[in-house]
Amino acid sequence: MRRRLFHILNIIVLILMTVFNFFAWFGNAMSQVSFAGIDFSIMTSYIWWGLFYFIQFQKKNTYWGSIWFALSLVVLWY
Repeated sequence: MRRRLFHILNIIVLILMTVFNFFAWFGNAMSQVSFAGIDFSIMTSYIWWGLFYFIQFQKKNTYWGSIWFALSLVVLWY
């Protein structure tokens, strides 16, 4: 994959993750029993995304960038 495609795919993942995190945060806020850990998990998901994004562009080989992108999808959506 080319660098530009990596950027586009990572931005799409970030947008989808933001929408999902917003619904998780909103659902937690609207429930009668609110958990404080949801804020920690939402912020941690952005930290994980940033780390994987940084690692992908440190690799010069597009093969390893693709592997790290697939690994980031597995970790972020687990």
